[in-house]
Amino acid sequence: MSSLDTTGAPFTSEAAQRALVDACAKAGISADGAELFRMGENAIFMLRADRLVIRVARSDQAIKKVEKELAVSRWLADNDYPSVRVAEEISDQPIHADGRLVTFWVLVDETGKATYNDLGGLLRDLHAMPTPDFELPQFTPFSAVPGRLANPGNADPGAVAFLSDLYHDVQSRYAALDFAIPLGVIHGDSHRGNVIATPSGPILTDFEVVSWGPREWDLTPTALAVDRFGLPRETYDEFCRTYGSDVTEWPGFPVLRSV
Repeated sequence: MSSLDTTGAPFTSEAAQRALVDACAKAGISADGAELFRMGENAIFMLRADRLVIRVARSDQAIKKVEKELAVSRWLADNDYPSVRVAEEISDQPIHADGRLVTFWVLVDETGKATYNDLGGLLRDLHAMPTPDFELPQFTPFSAVPGRLANPGNADPGAVAFLSDLYHDVQSRYAALDFAIPLGVIHGDSHRGNVIATPSGPILTDFEVVSWGPREWDLTPTALAVDRFGLPRETYDEFCRTYGSDVTEWPGFPVLRSV
């Protein structure tokens, strides 16, 4: 798999592996036996012998985002919130390696699939957390849209025009929303795939989009799963009971659904 990073250089598994080896050498550990687990916005490797998960960001220009992920994880740990932990035995993270940024995390044992009830409980507790002592970015659901509309590749011009009109319409409707729940810390990418079932209970992972924003946003993906992905209504109702409210009962929900 290959895509371009922010410098225009290919972000391939081979490039990620070079950064991994460089970072491990700087951290004083061996990269032998590292397994590529996932290749996407980040490359995710596992070093099972050392109980480590290693994330390679595609460019060292992502320094603010990566530093935020580390800060969020440490804030959650300080508040005993169940989430993935930074491997604190490796100092001076993130590590600059071969033009990329590398972070080290504690490998956890998975015990199967997490449930939507697990997700509801984790979101409820996350939204009840005290305000962190560091600044979070303001949430915007449209950050990537203008660039993609401006560079649509070979997309049909009529489709691009339709999406552009839809974007401006939904953006104005979103800006006019009066959220029912006070703004606060949100996960930003809250789906069941970002919950890991472990022997000690479910934990939250992936802090790339954690920001200051509307809590309703974190509830919307599960609500959408009922109509779009066949999530049983009783499963959704259990999620709502665990969290403590049903976002679909809020008058602004259709706007978030459109977004």
